[in-house]
Amino acid sequence: MGSHLPDTHGRWPLVGAGALVPVSVLAAARPGLRPLAALLWHQTEEWVWPGAFLPWINRQVLGSDQDEFPIDPRFGLMLNVVFGWGLSVATMAGASAAAPAALLYTTHLGNAGLHIGWALRHRRYDPGTITSVVTLIPAAVSGFRSLRSDPDVSRWAILRGSLGGVGLSALLIPALRWRLRRAG
Repeated sequence: MGSHLPDTHGRWPLVGAGALVPVSVLAAARPGLRPLAALLWHQTEEWVWPGAFLPWINRQVLGSDQDEFPIDPRFGLMLNVVFGWGLSVATMAGASAAAPAALLYTTHLGNAGLHIGWALRHRRYDPGTITSVVTLIPAAVSGFRSLRSDPDVSRWAILRGSLGGVGLSALLIPALRWRLRRAG
């Protein structure tokens, strides 16, 4: 009997999708979990349902002729779990993690810009567009509001994190295209 699970290009997307409802329920009472809940919703749309993020990003955005290159499952794990989940959890440290929080919120806005911009240019859905609007943008805006209203958060920490997020958002796609060209 065959599996009825979607092709998620790894197991971590299923772990994230499984954690989505419990984390979202807890986030209703614990605002510190909201960045993680937002990201889990977004990653579930991209990787599980309706899924097909890797073929979309690699073929449609980056111009590859492969579903799993230049972003492969290992890179997806590193970007989404190590970076995304890690920074989302770090935001719970409050003022001491202001720079990582600002980095996360800025990359949320960059990620949303990629999805929404592509969908508008091509006049069609891409895996991640809906949750970019419904979860990532609101999480980033409320996160920045919270940072700015906290008297213990330095403006310098917000600026450092934001600049890091802008740099990461601006350089990721060109770096992946360079990786694709280099591979021939």
